Amino acid sequence: MKLQHLIIIFIAIIMPISMVMASYIQNQIDVISLQTSYTSNLNTATYDAMKAFQINTVNNKYSSISDSKIRDIEASVKTFYNSLGTAMSTYVSSQKELSLFVPAILFNLYDGYYIYSSYNNTYSPREVEQGTNIKVNIQDSIVNYQDALKPFIYYSCKYKLGAKDIVINYTLDNAITVYGDVGDGRGYQTRSGYLINPDYVTNVNVGAKTLNYNGVQIGPEILTEHLLTIETDTNGTEHEQENDYQYIVYKNKKVYLDTHAPDSSKPFFWYDNNKKVYLESETANVQQYIASNGVGFKSVSAFEYYYEALDFSRWVNTYLKNIKAQHVYKASGDFTGSESAAAEYLKIDTQGKSILQTSSTNDPMLSDSVFNNHRMAVIRKSIETNLGAAIANYNSLSGGGFEFTMPVINEQDWYKVTNNVSIISFMQGLPIGQKYYNNYTALTNTKNEEVINSQSVYVLARDSSGNLEYHQPGCSKLLTAVENGTAHVEGTYTALSFMRQTVKLSEVASRYFYPQGRVGKTTTGCYNCIVDSSSDFSVDGVVSNHIEAFSSSQVVPRDITAVRKSYLTGLARERYDLYKSNF
Repeated sequence: MKLQHLIIIFIAIIMPISMVMASYIQNQIDVISLQTSYTSNLNTATYDAMKAFQINTVNNKYSSISDSKIRDIEASVKTFYNSLGTAMSTYVSSQKELSLFVPAILFNLYDGYYIYSSYNNTYSPREVEQGTNIKVNIQDSIVNYQDALKPFIYYSCKYKLGAKDIVINYTLDNAITVYGDVGDGRGYQTRSGYLINPDYVTNVNVGAKTLNYNGVQIGPEILTEHLLTIETDTNGTEHEQENDYQYIVYKNKKVYLDTHAPDSSKPFFWYDNNKKVYLESETANVQQYIASNGVGFKSVSAFEYYYEALDFSRWVNTYLKNIKAQHVYKASGDFTGSESAAAEYLKIDTQGKSILQTSSTNDPMLSDSVFNNHRMAVIRKSIETNLGAAIANYNSLSGGGFEFTMPVINEQDWYKVTNNVSIISFMQGLPIGQKYYNNYTALTNTKNEEVINSQSVYVLARDSSGNLEYHQPGCSKLLTAVENGTAHVEGTYTALSFMRQTVKLSEVASRYFYPQGRVGKTTTGCYNCIVDSSSDFSVDGVVSNHIEAFSSSQVVPRDITAVRKSYLTGLARERYDLYKSNF
C-alpha cells in the first residue's frame, strides 16, 4: 500500500476522533466555566445576604425581639434573591424562576435557626361556620406552595436517665437551658445559665463585686466609648461634636455619663439617632442601680457573669453530672446505654465521659472540651435532620427530573456553623451540560449582636504615644509588647466596637467615627493578627493560661497575666450584657 493511501486512511480515522475530542473538551470547558460562574454568583449573593443581616441587626435596637428579627431575616432573603437574580439574569428570566433552583436557605442564630423554604399552605382564607363558631378552614387537598420562614427550631436534645427526663437547649457558646425533671424531687422545672467549672471561682466578695476566676481577679470596670453626636446650639444650629464618654449597660442598653450635661442633676443619656437623649424619669432608677452596686459608675457585668454561672454550674454538677451521650433520647427510642450507637448517631465519640460534669478536663470555656464537642454534635444533628427534610420535601414542588437532596457539607464548614451566626444557601437543579449544578455556600459572621464567641472580641492596647491598636487575644505581637512594657492593655470589647460608624449630616455630607477610638489618638487593627494570623497563639491557650514560646531547644513560658485578665473580663462582660430572650 502506498504511503499516500496510508495518509488518507490515517486522516479519515483521526479527523473524526479529533473533532469529537475537541467538541468534548470544549463542552467540558463550558461546563466548568458555567459552574464557576454559578458558584461565584451564589457566594456573592450569600455574602450580600449576610451583610444585610449584619447591618439590619446592628442598627435595629429591637433586633433581639422575635418579630423584628424575622423582619431582618426576610429582608436578608430579599437581598439574597435580588443579588442572585441580577447576577443570573443571563441564565434565568425571572426571580420566581430562580427560586425554583434554591430549595432552602438556613439562618443559623444564637440559640436556634430558621429555614427559608417552600411549604404547602393548606390554610384557606375562607372561614367556615360550625354551629355557633367561626373556624379557620384547613383543606388538606389544597396545593398552595409558598416560600417563607419555617418555625424557629432550637438546638435541643432530650436525655433520659432513671428519674431524670430533661431537654437541654444549647447555644453557640457555653449557655444552656434545662427543661424537665432532674430527679431532685421538685418535678418539672426550668433553669438557664452559663456553664463553667465552679472550682475555678474563689474569693467571692459580693459587696466589692470581685472574685477570682482561674487565677484572674475579676472586678468592676471603667468602660469608655467614643461618640460623634449632633448638638444644637442656642441659635438652633446643628453641629457635630466628638468626645469620649464613660458608660454602663443598664437593662440591656448603654447609658452614658456626660460630665458637662446642661442639667447636672440629669447627667445620663442614651445615644439614639446620633443624638444625646438625656434620661428624665429613668435618672432616679439609674442612680439607684449605681448605688446598689456600691462601686460607682462602673460595670459589674463580668462579676455578675461568673457569680451567676457559679450558682448555675453547681446545680448542674449536682443533678446532671451523670448525663452522657448514650442517654440521648430519640423520637424512636433511646440507645439503651450503647456508647457506639450514640457515637454513630451524633457522629462524635465522647468515650463515655460525662457531658455536663465540668472540671479542669471538661472546661466549657475551652473549644476542645467534652461539653463543647457534644454541643456542636447536637447542633449539627438538628440542622442536618431538619434541613435535609426541607430540601427533600422540595421535590414535591419541583416536579421535574432533578431530585433535590442535601449535599455533603465539609467538616470545616460544620465547625464554623456550629460556633457562629451563619447563612447556608443552596442552589441545585440548574442544567450544566450533561449534568446538574448542585452546590452550597456557608458564610459566618462574628461581627453581630447575636453571639459573643472567642473570636468576637478584641483586646485593645495603648502604646507609649497614647495611640491604640486592637488585637486577637492570642496575638504574639501583643503578648510580646505587654511583656516588654511597650504596650498597656486598655480593655477587651466586641469586634463591632472597632467598626466604622457613619453619621449622616445631609444628603451629601457624612461623618465617621470608631466607638473604641479616642479623641486626638489613632486606633488601628494589628496587621499581625487581624490580617495575618499565622503567628497567633490559640484562644484556648489564653483561657487556660498555657502559652509557651519556643526558644532554641527549650520551651519558655509566656507571661500573659494582663492580656488574660482583660480577655476573661471582657468576654464575660460582653456575654452578660448581650440580650437573651430565654434567660
